[in-house]
Amino acid sequence: MRSVSMASIGLFLVVASPAAHGGAPTGQTAAKASDRSALKDRFVGTWKLVNTELRDARGEVIEPTPAAPGNRTGYLIYDPAGYMAVSIMPIGRTKYAGAQATEDEAKAAVTGYAAYFGTFTIDEGGASVTHHLQGSLNPGMAREQKRFFEIAGNRLTLKPPAAANGNQSRLTWERMADMPNATAEQRRFVGFWKLVSNERRTESRELVSSNEGQTGYIIYTPAGFMMVHMVRPNRKAYAGSQPTAEEALQTLRTYSNYFGPFYLHETDGYVVHDQIGNLNVGRNGPSPQQRFYRLSGNRLVLQPPPTYSADGHTLQGTITWERVGSSAGTR
Repeated sequence: MRSVSMASIGLFLVVASPAAHGGAPTGQTAAKASDRSALKDRFVGTWKLVNTELRDARGEVIEPTPAAPGNRTGYLIYDPAGYMAVSIMPIGRTKYAGAQATEDEAKAAVTGYAAYFGTFTIDEGGASVTHHLQGSLNPGMAREQKRFFEIAGNRLTLKPPAAANGNQSRLTWERMADMPNATAEQRRFVGFWKLVSNERRTESRELVSSNEGQTGYIIYTPAGFMMVHMVRPNRKAYAGSQPTAEEALQTLRTYSNYFGPFYLHETDGYVVHDQIGNLNVGRNGPSPQQRFYRLSGNRLVLQPPPTYSADGHTLQGTITWERVGSSAGTR
């Protein structure tokens, strides 16, 4: 996730300013830099999806279809260091009949679900923000996702470029408030953390499994919200615009995404991820996930409670993350 970030905006300003050639910055240059920083600050935060609609070329709202807006929940995160992530999930999805999804159940699970992560840059003059994707649920999704924006109060509306017929989607998000009275430990969690390793070992430290090549992020925000994106390598784009049942099952096996509030139990050293949404519907649906944690420098180590193999071995999963960008506190 090291492509163009918000830092590049600042770099452009330095190169273009007289200060780069030995002169002092002009008042106009400083004002522009301040305006850009202020605009970026208005994006930074955790946003909840509150409305989606489709408008025609005249700006009139088109009647929603049964699969359209109003029956989805979603969250969008922008980080001060220039990272972003989004998850949008249809409400009322059907759980699997068995422990694992069938091809048809997988297709139903991914239909209408959107998830991706990356970095972002803002074009103030063009009133647009571009999401530079590093990973997405749809393996063939374009890496550059441009969205025109409108900001009013605590509302952010994003609009992709209009279709050939003039129709344009509008997604409106509302900023979530930060946690009141966040503890120092809670603030240590806040930020984007990049996946370093994901493995399981026996009680004798014998390696049982390791997801080599897997990439992703876990995100904790000042609003007390968290989100996970994990993707395996060498995924193939869909043959058509929508996945076949077989392609959907492969997508479900190679991408993990869930989101919801998080709660710290500092005395006992564990964090709870309260999943209100999960790509994997599962037979039992999303449920709170307990993770014992260890913070050391720029590393975060998470361990679920141990499980047991068929031959009686104790299996311990360990996921190690590394912080990216600057540490973020409450806003």
